[in-house]
Amino acid sequence: MLLIFFLVTTNMDVDKGLTRQLPPATQQEQQESFVAKGTLMTLRLTADNKLLIDGRPTGFNRLRKRTIDFVSQVGKKHLIKVDVDPSANYEVYFKLQNELVAAYNVLRNNTAQRLYHQDYALLSRSERERVKDECPQRIAEQYNGTAVTPSASEQKGGKP
Repeated sequence: MLLIFFLVTTNMDVDKGLTRQLPPATQQEQQESFVAKGTLMTLRLTADNKLLIDGRPTGFNRLRKRTIDFVSQVGKKHLIKVDVDPSANYEVYFKLQNELVAAYNVLRNNTAQRLYHQDYALLSRSERERVKDECPQRIAEQYNGTAVTPSASEQKGGKP
């Protein structure tokens, strides 16, 4: 009976992580897509762990605000391209991803406040979906020169 009690009352931890589309296992023919001028923000992480936003060196402390400003200004048609040098430090890459997720969390919370006058976390599932449609997460990553475009769920605002 003690075993059943512990099985029923304990909760199992579920792995959490960032939802990202990985590059294909095999090289496939990739379509080139065109992005309208002014709707693309390029983030580059160099081999010496420096962050470049649209070719200009920028500190990580400014990444979140720059992302929020960019997405707010461009709207749904924005695209954030992340280009990481293979020899960059993983912790720095993870820091970049965390700042992007935090920026989208702020944007979605602001959208929820505007539409429903309450925080994003308090919304129903259908209300959250509407907020995700209004504020989609559009991130394309590039590995070793191979561009990875956002998946359909990411374009519609998949999990941050």
